[in-house]
Amino acid sequence: MSTQPAGWYNDPYGRFQKRHWDGEQWTDRVATNGVTQLDPLGASTVIPFATPPTAYETPAGSSNAITVFLDGLGPDAKLRPHPSLRLAVAGLAGAVLAVGVLVAAAGDDPSRGTLIAVSLVLIAAAWGLRTYVKVAEVAGAAVGVVVVGIPVFATASTVSDSRGGFLTGLLLAAMFVAAWALPGFKSRNLLLGLGALALVGAVGALSATDKADNGLGLLPVGVTDNLGTQGAIYLGGAATFLGLTWWLDRRGYRGTGTGLCAAGLFAAVVGTVLLADKFGGDTGPTLVLIVGLLICVVGTHGSRRATTWWGAALATIGMVALVAVQWKPDSNSAVGGVAIVSGLLLLGIAFIVGFISSANATK
Repeated sequence: MSTQPAGWYNDPYGRFQKRHWDGEQWTDRVATNGVTQLDPLGASTVIPFATPPTAYETPAGSSNAITVFLDGLGPDAKLRPHPSLRLAVAGLAGAVLAVGVLVAAAGDDPSRGTLIAVSLVLIAAAWGLRTYVKVAEVAGAAVGVVVVGIPVFATASTVSDSRGGFLTGLLLAAMFVAAWALPGFKSRNLLLGLGALALVGAVGALSATDKADNGLGLLPVGVTDNLGTQGAIYLGGAATFLGLTWWLDRRGYRGTGTGLCAAGLFAAVVGTVLLADKFGGDTGPTLVLIVGLLICVVGTHGSRRATTWWGAALATIGMVALVAVQWKPDSNSAVGGVAIVSGLLLLGIAFIVGFISSANATK
């Protein structure tokens, strides 16, 4: 194993699915089902002579064109990266630097040509840094630079078109997904999430009846004339992304699933708010409750704590709103009653879910 390049491999000790090899020895960085952590027993300098059957990769028979492509993206397609303060700060630093360069170069009266040229230079510089400078902080900053450069280029290139919102979103989606899939930024799942969200925004902007003000692709800006359709599009996108997250989690590609899950959560919130505002009455709160519970299911299936809690919070808001619509409280006592009834109903849902889970576990 001494000649093996650094990377993630089956855990030779059998305690976890994956363990990181730094090129010389096994480290304490481990992963199971795509979740990275530190081995409580620490690193080991002992090189085992055999890999036990408890260490495994992709289940047999699950390979197809999609999984083969994802495998080619590297270990980040499967593993959710361990949180890193320095990389997070470096990424934000890169975004701030990119904004500063754009503002300084554009001056007080920026032209489309200037914005396009400067954003292209930023994108090219970020790619060069990611490709040739092997310093973690610099690589993190480059991601921040491209996250700013791509939207500026896409917007400046399409904003004059009467369908600017649609074309901007489409170009954003294409560029972000290309950056995620191609060398340089390969498997930076933040870019995949932004691309997915931009695609939904493009379709939403296309459905706007007010073509003079149909947004910039990522948010439903200026589409209050068509809330029902907009909300349905965003919820449809959310269902697609969360469904793909479920599929990816089941096959061990939790890193890729994380990018789509983030896009799905955002789209779900936007779509739910738009439809709830459109229909009001009982329909709006009921929709919020159902969407929240479905998000909880996806989060629980993939062992995603943040997703599960976001779904639970959304479901709670929906339940409280639904009870309040029925009760129409006009005093503090009535408000307290709404909270009590809502809490009891939510607790009842928790008991039902627990009963179903126990019944499935005993089969």
